[in-house]
Amino acid sequence: MRSLSSRELMAICDGHWVPGTVEYGRFVAAYNELAIRGPEILDWCRGLLTHPDYDARECGAFLLGQLGARGQLGNAAEAVVAELGALTQRPVEEDQKETQAIDAAIGALAEIGSPSGVRHLRAVLLSEDEFLAGDTQWAAADALGRLVGEPFMEAADPVSTARAWLQAHPGERDRA
Repeated sequence: MRSLSSRELMAICDGHWVPGTVEYGRFVAAYNELAIRGPEILDWCRGLLTHPDYDARECGAFLLGQLGARGQLGNAAEAVVAELGALTQRPVEEDQKETQAIDAAIGALAEIGSPSGVRHLRAVLLSEDEFLAGDTQWAAADALGRLVGEPFMEAADPVSTARAWLQAHPGERDRA
C-alpha cells in the first residue's frame, strides 16, 4: 500500500462504504496507510465527517485526530475542531453505531489539543442523552482532562469529576 498515492488509498476506502466493492482487508491496509499520510488527506477526511455511513464518519474523525496530533491541520485547525464538535452532537439512533463516530471525534479533539474543543466536550459531558452516558462521557472526561491538564481519569468517577471541574471553571465552557 505504501506505493499507492493518497488519492488511490482514499478511493479504496471510498469503495469500502459501497457494499461488496472492496475486500475488508484491503480497506484496512489502505486506512492504516492513510493514518500516516500528511495534509493531502485533510479535505477528504473533513468530507467524511458528514458521510451517510457512520463508519466513514468514524474514520474521518480518527484520521483528522492523527493529522492534528502531528500539527498538520494548518489554517483549518479551528474549522476542523468545529466540524468534529458538530459530529459529537449528531443524533444517535437506536442501533447506537453513531457513538463510535462520536467517540472518534472526541478522541480527535483531544489529539488536536485546541482549547476550543472544551465547549464541545462540555456539551457531551452535560448531555442527558442516554446514548452518550457511559463510555462516551468517559471518553469526553478523558479528552477534557487532556485539554485542560487535569487527571480526571484518576478519580473514582471521572465523569462527575469532569462535570464538577466545568462548573468550577465557567470561563472554560465558552472558549472559542
